Amino acid sequence: MLMDGTVITLAGFTLSPERALYALIGLFVTGKVIDAVEMGLSYSKVAYIISNQKETITQAILQDLDRGLTELAGRGGYTNEERPVLMVVVGQNEVTRLKTLVRLVDPEAFVIISNTREVLGEGFKKES
Repeated sequence: MLMDGTVITLAGFTLSPERALYALIGLFVTGKVIDAVEMGLSYSKVAYIISNQKETITQAILQDLDRGLTELAGRGGYTNEERPVLMVVVGQNEVTRLKTLVRLVDPEAFVIISNTREVLGEGFKKES
């Protein structure tokens, strides 16, 4: 990356800033294509849900989304209270349904949704 950056910077000074910008865009696109080939195009999301309505949210996810979930033990840093954290992995197309379910059950729930590149196991990619 350092070498690529050096070459693009020198090209910007010797050729033109416009050509250096095209080289930068090309480098970015090349990196994304390599990632897609290496890791695949399927993205999943992992959601962490902290709520006082744990049982109701669990049932909604199990029944309505037909997804499994894991309950993690958590402790509030500010309140020092024990709280369960629900972790669920969903496909990209299920994120909106998950957020809607959680919002309907507990509008005050704290939800973190992150990208995850590779999920192995039931309902997802089998290990090869």
